[in-house]
Amino acid sequence: MSGSHKSRAAQVSPSSTKLRQPLVALSPTEIYPLREAMRDLQLSVAEYYAATARGGELGRHVRSFLVAAQTLNDLLTNKVLQSKSYKDLFVTRHPAATLIESVKFARNVVQHVLHIVRPSDELTLVGGELGMRVYAVWDGIPLQVVSELRPATQRLEPAYQAELEGNEVTGTMMAVLRFYAEVAPEIVHRDSRGEWTGFPLLSQPGMNAPLHPEEPADLDESRQWMNSRKPGGDCRVVCGQVTVDGTTYVYGQTFVGRHSFAPFVESVDQANFDIGLGYAYLTGNIAANFDDVTDRFPEALQGVVLASRGDVLNWASPLPSIDSREDWHGPGVDAESWAKVVKMEIDPRLPSGFMFGPRRARRLNALVPPR
Repeated sequence: MSGSHKSRAAQVSPSSTKLRQPLVALSPTEIYPLREAMRDLQLSVAEYYAATARGGELGRHVRSFLVAAQTLNDLLTNKVLQSKSYKDLFVTRHPAATLIESVKFARNVVQHVLHIVRPSDELTLVGGELGMRVYAVWDGIPLQVVSELRPATQRLEPAYQAELEGNEVTGTMMAVLRFYAEVAPEIVHRDSRGEWTGFPLLSQPGMNAPLHPEEPADLDESRQWMNSRKPGGDCRVVCGQVTVDGTTYVYGQTFVGRHSFAPFVESVDQANFDIGLGYAYLTGNIAANFDDVTDRFPEALQGVVLASRGDVLNWASPLPSIDSREDWHGPGVDAESWAKVVKMEIDPRLPSGFMFGPRRARRLNALVPPR
């Protein structure tokens, strides 16, 4: 990204929604409609990010985000019983208050003026053989457009200039999601696995910006966060075990339904911690039960895609725990190739940021293309 881009909005610290008390108390009847509104907001962010890899026009996705974000803001401001608690966040100036006001300003431009709100033409293109992605910044709003707005909206222009204009779009969107998750954690829309609907975002090789609204920006903090939560995907099939510099690791494939888009590498201690969280590690003859279906997923540019020939639980059994023992590998498993996969993730000679990317992609299972 260009050094001229501002980044203050994108640096709003993520909150731990599992630990914090909600800033606004909601009644049970209020949670469901707000959760649906939050779903729209989450998906607008995920869809914008997906569009940045397709090379098309991004304005439509930006405007969808603005409308979804301001809808949630309006509902919390005007329709919930404890709306005063929400409005007080703007009186006492919550760290994200100006950000939310900047979004309101941009949405009002979309709704009330004949002006197209979209990212700036100043774009940064990042990538290579493993995929390209556009990193865009919010465009400026001309003075003539501002003059057509109501005075109350005009007063929000400095918020837009401070928090959105010139800032990278995805980062500001993620900051908005973090704010609403802090306001009311129970409105976060989650999928059948308990994960945020629409997340994690697809990993971009060489880029370490957060892929999840709860992910800290600091790499060390992000590693701790990843290790403290369940891995992504439905389950992991262990293919073998290897000891490197006195630490024993298990390795294998992470499955979502019948498909695996990524390998995994975990220390035995970490794998047992994951099992304690309720995540399934399995054992079975993977080599005899999969087909290579990479050609069916041309957008999965970062590795081989495997498909189980039936339900994974038909040929693999859950492990109640994993014991450290002599190195081993399953039938049909290339132990030498897997040793290279392990070392790529843990080799101390490699730059920390270089190792972080593959680790995060595998741990979050952030390699599953949007369908």
